[in-house]
Amino acid sequence: MPTGRIKYYNFDKGFGFIAQDSSDADVFLHSSAIKQPEYDELRVGQRVKYSVVEGEKGLVAQNVEVLLTPTERRWLRQGKAIIPRGYAGFPGQNQGQFIADEAVPTSDYEADKSEPIQDRRNRDTSVAPSKPTAKLRTPSTSTKDLDSADEPTQDGHEQSSKQLSFGDLYILKQINFETSMFFALYNAIQLPATVLEMTLSSLTLNSNGKEEQIAKTDVKYCYKDFDAEKVQAAVEIDEDVKARQLTQLPPDAQPCEIDTEAVRHARKNGSPIEITLREGEVFRGTVDWVSSYEIKLILENGAKVVIFRHAVYDLSVN
Repeated sequence: MPTGRIKYYNFDKGFGFIAQDSSDADVFLHSSAIKQPEYDELRVGQRVKYSVVEGEKGLVAQNVEVLLTPTERRWLRQGKAIIPRGYAGFPGQNQGQFIADEAVPTSDYEADKSEPIQDRRNRDTSVAPSKPTAKLRTPSTSTKDLDSADEPTQDGHEQSSKQLSFGDLYILKQINFETSMFFALYNAIQLPATVLEMTLSSLTLNSNGKEEQIAKTDVKYCYKDFDAEKVQAAVEIDEDVKARQLTQLPPDAQPCEIDTEAVRHARKNGSPIEITLREGEVFRGTVDWVSSYEIKLILENGAKVVIFRHAVYDLSVN
């Protein structure tokens, strides 16, 4: 069956158009063609598969199936309604506002560390939580906007502490697209996985069909699977640092002091930096973006890697 993305959808009138992956011709979509009645609110950018017939005025979609993320499928199995909800504040290309293409369930969560980051950040940005039976409709992101989650702003950092960090947006994007990734853990573990869920302190991963939750402090860096060969080829080892046999930074220990402004200045000028991690791995490259918790590097061979700041042993700007 062909696949595509929702290009436009009118909730009130129940119709829209699909932009096809394999053709420039758009396909008309009516809500009656959706095979999943439990998922009745499409959003722009949502991936779908479908069959196509020739109608009186052009191509018409039939047997439309929404390609839900693992998190969305889990919420549906639990009987939770899925509603689009936006995140304001990311300075993207459309009048300075980013609406993350991510869904949240209507059921409430406790305000603790197990609460999905989406709900807590919505409270921070003054988005009123919906009642369990309510339907909240907000503007949806385009694919172009969602892609900007990997792109830095002109100054390369967040605008406010109340906004999602670049790292949050990066992970949300990988959840939405079910991106195959590698997560580098301590003891030289390279874990292949897709991200299912994210909280402020942990990630829930699907690795080879096995679901496991890991603390973010256990992750040194991560990268997409298509960059795996280049990332692994680019890593050098500082034997002196490795000999220290450092593991995760203890909770009461001070992390490596990083001059964030110097890193931002290096990004602006395109100056290379060198990062050494606590187990001795050394990365060299230019800064794509920097947040309070992560630094994304473009390595000398073109691969991209997101390094968690708590895993940094030393950083120098060349």
